[in-house]
Amino acid sequence: MKRIIILLTALLIAVTAAAQVGRYQNIRVWYPGYSLRFDTATGELISIHYDSALEANMEAVISPKQSHNHHHTGRYEFRRTRQLGTYQIFDTSTGKYTTVEWTPVDKDGKEIEASIDTALANAKDKLRKALKSLEESLESL
Repeated sequence: MKRIIILLTALLIAVTAAAQVGRYQNIRVWYPGYSLRFDTATGELISIHYDSALEANMEAVISPKQSHNHHHTGRYEFRRTRQLGTYQIFDTSTGKYTTVEWTPVDKDGKEIEASIDTALANAKDKLRKALKSLEESLESL
């Protein structure tokens, strides 16, 4: 009985070790309508934006391929930093980091605000209006 359990455990470990992680990662960002696609084999980072007017995904290369070896899935890792719009790509083969900065721009070339900044600005405006309304109602008493 012990041999069967050991054999099954060894088989499970072998199958798990042989399983590969997907080559691409979809990365959520704070910008509404945007996401990033990261290729763990080549280190390529691409922004994806759904354009509702065209009803299509628009792609733009943020960081080009750092390697052309498509068979080494998992060579590169995506890392976030504390600064919004700044990311790092880590090469597990060489131990080197590549810093990438990205902020999406609209058709006029203006930077698009991150949704957290927009949400905070909207909340700030609502609080100002509520405070003004409260002041006016207190003055009328």
